[in-house]
Amino acid sequence: MAFSNSQILQMSSSLFERLPDLLRHFNIEYTDYPNRVSFPCPIHGGDNLEACTIFTDGNTVKGNWNCWTQHCEEEFSRSLFGFVRGALSANEGEKVSIYEAANFCLKFLKMDISQIKAAEPNEINNDIRLLEIFERSPHREKAAITRDEIISSIKIPSQYYINRGYEAKTLEKFDVGLCDKKNKPMYRRIVVPIYDEGYNYIGCIGRASTSNMEPKWLYSRGFKKSAYLYGLNLAKEEILKTGVAFIVEGQGDVWRMHEAGIKNSVGIFGSNLSDDQLVLLEQSGAMSLIILTDSDEAGERAAVQIMQKCGRRFNYHRPPISEKDIGDMTKEQIQEEVLNKLEGVM
Repeated sequence: MAFSNSQILQMSSSLFERLPDLLRHFNIEYTDYPNRVSFPCPIHGGDNLEACTIFTDGNTVKGNWNCWTQHCEEEFSRSLFGFVRGALSANEGEKVSIYEAANFCLKFLKMDISQIKAAEPNEINNDIRLLEIFERSPHREKAAITRDEIISSIKIPSQYYINRGYEAKTLEKFDVGLCDKKNKPMYRRIVVPIYDEGYNYIGCIGRASTSNMEPKWLYSRGFKKSAYLYGLNLAKEEILKTGVAFIVEGQGDVWRMHEAGIKNSVGIFGSNLSDDQLVLLEQSGAMSLIILTDSDEAGERAAVQIMQKCGRRFNYHRPPISEKDIGDMTKEQIQEEVLNKLEGVM
């Protein structure tokens, strides 16, 4: 018997309602946080008490989970149904089928398959589409260049951005510097390296250092900005700790947020949130999004697009700011206009 996404979604939702019983069934001792439960991963083993997380708050599709050390969810899917399938497979010593996992779920829930109806084609809604999105991960390739090699190839920190008011230690943290090697595509450009969430180098953006240099922004060959969140490599621990992610548009906005002490900030490389970026936000453990896109008309449209894209998966806050964008503000302004107005949220 085949099971549809809608049936799996319904089973996952029912399993979530009995999450404590489910964890006891698999002899899992866990720590209960306000937005998640954490425990050693039962799929690959180990004793790291924070290795595995099931999110318990703020999600339309309840019970999404992550194995932070071995990423076992990539093999079994991020739904709670996938977690059960992974745990059963670990107990059996071999990967069990979807059919076997479904039979276990039905028995555990004391339900019959007739009680879980498959959706008709015209009933497939945004929740099902979101489930399909979260069943996959953004594509990642092995880094061809190490971070050390990047750092050694450019002059860090960038004097250009120091002149624009950024602190040298911030630019050093993000490896921002000038390429002065004539045989390189980014020669005479300010290089902003891009790392994925695992700190693997995946490309760079070169900013023109003079007004007559074209184009103003040059992307390295093959870099797909929609597949990444800028700064997630540095933000992920703070996002998981607080359950809050600050969303800004550009790299300079992320730097300024760090200078203001807000480390859980990520950039979307523009004004549109992509499917892959949504997946990364979900995987990060964020329950609330603080949307700090530009304060002009385009920034307002961007904020609406982000909220529509994410649906009911997160709580949203959009504090007004006095400047056009975060990068134009001082760290004192950010602390006053953003942090102070979010007391009780974080």
